[in-house]
Amino acid sequence: WYQRRVRGINAEYGGSSPADCLVFQAIRQGVQDGHYFSIAPSIVRDPSQKLVATTVPFDRLVLESDAPALGPVIRERNSPLNVLQTVDVLAELLGCSKECVIETTTQNALRLFPKLKNFLKL
Repeated sequence: WYQRRVRGINAEYGGSSPADCLVFQAIRQGVQDGHYFSIAPSIVRDPSQKLVATTVPFDRLVLESDAPALGPVIRERNSPLNVLQTVDVLAELLGCSKECVIETTTQNALRLFPKLKNFLKL
């Protein structure tokens, strides 16, 4: 019996507590299964995203830049430029520099999407 490990990405999750929320049970299972978790600019206003960002291991976080409805301001269309606000919040929450957030999440994305390196100047 061989079980192939499938990598995936999880987005749009919510909840208020890792202990009492089924979503967080799914997140814990996703971490065990090798999944990655995207963090959108809505982290600026969404406590559940902040909780996810501090619950999921740093080496499993990637930045989500283009979700139209997940911007920092409710009911305003998101822009990829807002990813910089995500970087600011993650740096503060995780106690590291913005450069560390950018480097780590970029490397995470490259592990998840290896062909991405063909489109980046690193």
